[in-house]
Amino acid sequence: MKSQALATALSIVLVASTTARAAAADALDARVSIAFVDAKAADVLNTLASAAGLRAEIGAGAMRRVTITLTNVKLGTALNAVCENAFCTWRFDGALRVTPLPSEAAALLPPRVSFALWDVSPTDVFRALAAAVGVAIAIEPGLPNDPVSLNFRNAQTAEVLNTLCQTMQCEWNFDSQRGLRVTAKR
Repeated sequence: MKSQALATALSIVLVASTTARAAAADALDARVSIAFVDAKAADVLNTLASAAGLRAEIGAGAMRRVTITLTNVKLGTALNAVCENAFCTWRFDGALRVTPLPSEAAALLPPRVSFALWDVSPTDVFRALAAAVGVAIAIEPGLPNDPVSLNFRNAQTAEVLNTLCQTMQCEWNFDSQRGLRVTAKR
């Protein structure tokens, strides 16, 4: 039976030293065992971070769902495995920072974009971006309405989309057949 949208975490166990709070760098050496079936990558990453006493910051963007089982591996190894499956990268600088990578289809977007807008709605920002890179766009309702002002010069298109969606609590994906799609985070 295939798991529904509700991801089931079968187990997560940290087998680390018994000290109350290990140093942050030691957290990456903590041993973990996990099993997740068809889980949202963000849920898996947040669970791993939380179990190690870390805070996770997950950037805007889509990640693949994860089915993964690991036994007694270092937290850093588990994060690498999850991100390899979910299509993301991570770094640790006191907090766990995860950046979703542009999907393979998003690689078809023009690599760089330049545009400037002042006091416009977020919907207009995404329309301007789509026009600047020459793709169709579909925007679901639910984005904030507060006007924004932005100026991007020769910026990586995927990073602009990630920055916009992080600010506006949305997600984006791109398909060369259907174009750019922006949805409010749920």
